[in-house]
Amino acid sequence: MSPPQNNESASLTDIDALSASDEAETGLVCETPSGKLPKDVARRDIASGETTDTDDLIRFVVAPDGQLVPDVAHKLPGRGIWVRSDRASLETAIKRNIFAKAAKRQVRADAVLIPQVHQLLRRRCLDLLGLARREGVIVTGFEKVLNTVKSGKAAWLIEASDGAEDGRKRILAAVKATGSVTKVCGSFSNADLSLALGLENAIHAALLPGRRVERWSAEMKRLSGFEAPVPAAWEKPPGSVP
Repeated sequence: MSPPQNNESASLTDIDALSASDEAETGLVCETPSGKLPKDVARRDIASGETTDTDDLIRFVVAPDGQLVPDVAHKLPGRGIWVRSDRASLETAIKRNIFAKAAKRQVRADAVLIPQVHQLLRRRCLDLLGLARREGVIVTGFEKVLNTVKSGKAAWLIEASDGAEDGRKRILAAVKATGSVTKVCGSFSNADLSLALGLENAIHAALLPGRRVERWSAEMKRLSGFEAPVPAAWEKPPGSVP
């Protein structure tokens, strides 16, 4: 089954201003209700209280009925509440009722929020792969991917998690042999990749350097807070995300 669709794609580079009153009362930081704030001011993770780059955070807004809504694209209107993109931080925010403290109102947030965010991040990564194919910055097929890796032109190697082991090992060996900084992803199945790329049987893919790689890398970093980018059964390849 495909993960649920996320809201529209967006840059995550805009940064919220700190609300002095919120910080003084709770040590937490949210946006103003308009959501339109100056750039280049840090946002704070409500679970740890630490200020960090938005590429490491998940934004949430509270619906009128009090339901907490994840906004992984950082585009929904309303006051934003920010949490580091990992399972432990979300668990802390839910168990300690920090979302309600930050919103200064009753908020419905439970454990189902964690798998929901996880699936939205997976969907976002797959959507970016689809965009990369339309832009012509992704190579697919065993021979083409192998040659791209050998030439040192692959920024990311994306292997289907359920692909044949022999082909995967040959390409991973090429990554190691070239000593390149190619990163490796094995988070998605053959069905996931085929659907995202609009191909009949997508097993091997290589993402080429460029702006799309920067966005993909940021999203994979957020996803890595919920799952290992490379299956445990694989020998850890060079370039895999920690």
